[in-house]
Amino acid sequence: MSLKESIELFVEPVYTPSKRSNETYRTTTKFVYKELDRLKLLYYESANDIQTRRLIRDSIDHHLRRYHGYCIKEKIGAHYREKNLEGKKTVFEHMVPNSTIRDMYIKGAITSQQACNMPTCLLSDDLDKKLKEKGWNSKTPDIFNFWKRYEYCFEVENAFETYIGNDVDKDMTLEEHFNIFSVDI
Repeated sequence: MSLKESIELFVEPVYTPSKRSNETYRTTTKFVYKELDRLKLLYYESANDIQTRRLIRDSIDHHLRRYHGYCIKEKIGAHYREKNLEGKKTVFEHMVPNSTIRDMYIKGAITSQQACNMPTCLLSDDLDKKLKEKGWNSKTPDIFNFWKRYEYCFEVENAFETYIGNDVDKDMTLEEHFNIFSVDI
């Protein structure tokens, strides 16, 4: 069969829409954790292939961002948020940069569950710009004490809350974050 005939016979599929539910969140979680574990194994099997490793890191980034978008941003907004955001342009922000999360996961410092549930924050566009101006948009001074990155750029004390409106302790550690959000340590 020629390419022309093959294309003429092609019928575009109609996919069944998926409505958000607790089951779709569970399915996404299970799939992403499993895919991250598969990709990490593939990464180590590709020890002498720089380009393949780059592509695998890109794939890990994709799955982390997909999870963060679907299971965090679109479900709860973010783990934390700047107070008084009404009417402001906002940015969904990884409090530990996603590339750092990915690299910690690849090196075994954190699990797939922890990688998928690292702290995120809804920031005003103004504070996000301050992060960039101060040079902290893609790095962090302290992964475990993840609020330090923000403290280097703007006031944190009494300025943030959890997604359900509880005040945030600026000295909260990553371990405390995981405990609050029921992430296995």
